[in-house]
Amino acid sequence: MRAKTRKSIFLALLLLACGDLFAFEISAGILYGPRSVNDREIKKTYGKGMVFSPYLSIGVMYGIFLGIGYEGGYSRTASLGLYQEKGTLKMEGYEIFIGYQLKAKYVSPYIKLGYNYYTYRQTVESPFLEIFKVDDHKSTVSFGGGLKTHLLKFLYLAFEARYVPLKVKPYDIEVDLGGIRYLGGIGFTL
Repeated sequence: MRAKTRKSIFLALLLLACGDLFAFEISAGILYGPRSVNDREIKKTYGKGMVFSPYLSIGVMYGIFLGIGYEGGYSRTASLGLYQEKGTLKMEGYEIFIGYQLKAKYVSPYIKLGYNYYTYRQTVESPFLEIFKVDDHKSTVSFGGGLKTHLLKFLYLAFEARYVPLKVKPYDIEVDLGGIRYLGGIGFTL
């Protein structure tokens, strides 16, 4: 009986000492900003676009967090070719990520690494080019970092730079749809 009591007291003290270590913290927010495309011809034709990126993350311990996110909104239209036919390029992606945040009172820097699933579609409104419609997907990694500036205990502004390498080969030529995003937004923590 005495050994059980000592073990119970030891476990209780250990949990009290490490209680904040394993405290879960839930964060949710939305980021918005420009997205570039690395491929020179795509960039020249469609240019940069704006994306929005809602996310949800859970801080698990030691500043480590896990999360999910979405990137949408990139849809660019341009006139293509000799006959200036209307072409549209759309991209969207889903992400799971792990990161580390250095927690501070007012400003918290963080880094993250993600695994992404992107879909990309290009359509050209032309009776001659219907067979060249592109509608495909690819998985890739992403990495980034940013700052959270705490306005209140539960409310923060976030600024993030994220790079996604995304080389695709819809036909015979490889196209680099990857690029960097500069995002800013707002979030809250529970």
